[in-house]
Amino acid sequence: MTIPTAMVDAASIGLLQLCQISYLDPAAIPGSFPLAWPAPGGGSWSLAWGPAQDPSQANLVYVAVRSEAGQALSLAVVVRGTDWDVPLMGLWNQIVEDLDADSQQAPPWTGPTGVLIADGTAAALSRVAGLTSGGQSLVGFLAGFYDAAANRQVPLQVTGHSLGGCVATVLAPWLQAQLGQQGLSPAIVPTTYAGPTAGNQAFADAFRSAFPTASCYRNTLDIVPMAMADLAEIPLIYAEAGPGLLPPVSIATAILGYALWLWDCGASYADIPDSRSLPGDWLTPVPDSPLGPWLDEVLQQHDTKTYMKLLGGVSVTEGEAVRVRALATAVATERWPRQRTLSGDPAYAARLKAAFTRLRRPLIPG
Repeated sequence: MTIPTAMVDAASIGLLQLCQISYLDPAAIPGSFPLAWPAPGGGSWSLAWGPAQDPSQANLVYVAVRSEAGQALSLAVVVRGTDWDVPLMGLWNQIVEDLDADSQQAPPWTGPTGVLIADGTAAALSRVAGLTSGGQSLVGFLAGFYDAAANRQVPLQVTGHSLGGCVATVLAPWLQAQLGQQGLSPAIVPTTYAGPTAGNQAFADAFRSAFPTASCYRNTLDIVPMAMADLAEIPLIYAEAGPGLLPPVSIATAILGYALWLWDCGASYADIPDSRSLPGDWLTPVPDSPLGPWLDEVLQQHDTKTYMKLLGGVSVTEGEAVRVRALATAVATERWPRQRTLSGDPAYAARLKAAFTRLRRPLIPG
């Protein structure tokens, strides 16, 4: 179930701005602060810890504190999403974190019976948990902050976009457990954007129960939040939008095969209950994009600038789509042909609809 969003609070816009900053070159992140709160009287953000990256550069996290007149108002742990402009090992680690979903494991915190998360998500959490900045771990910094009496009531916001949003949903309960072991219990408020699903139905229900005020935003025309719970919905997502855009055969086949593989492995995923739906608008693909029109539409719909527009806020970066297109252009060769998209082909559309309609029925193991 998703909740249509008519009005969004300044916090959701401000946190998305922090997510946008996380995609910058790590050396440029400190220069992005102070960052004003997107509403009068809200103070401004400053960098408090990080940015910290793992050795492969697959994952990046930083902490920002919002304050006014010397008083801390909120603290935000910001997790970067997938960044394609990293060394090969970092790129490989991110692919594993994004797609290693055919096996699941119990999370590294005490939770209800039956809670399972993807192995790839668990690997991302492990890397994030091991990050340090200035010789101090993330948990060490947070514990020091909340150990001060003046900060005990400051809410802890955990946020991220894309892969970062997925990681935020497991980082929040892990931080809750870690800080709880030290006698600290700040109010933790996760806010995610475009995050894939991290675990099974038991995980999704436990997350919502533990964090009733969490906001999980998803653009209705973004395919990334459909992974891995709603894979069967992806190929026809643009069939009735714009010019009836359909995915290349290779992509549709890959999605079909992976969905069947997950089912065969017995791995199931569920959306966070009461996620917040942002009604998407068709965005015209960039002509001659090296990605092809279908993937270019996917790229734009997933971009933080698109989410910011849907939230009614102002972006503080150019977004990720521009950089990804530039990277794709730089690496495009004859070995990577431009993906042909079959728009307006009724026969192909009918085959896709038939295949993925049948797929929806057996995707629930057991």
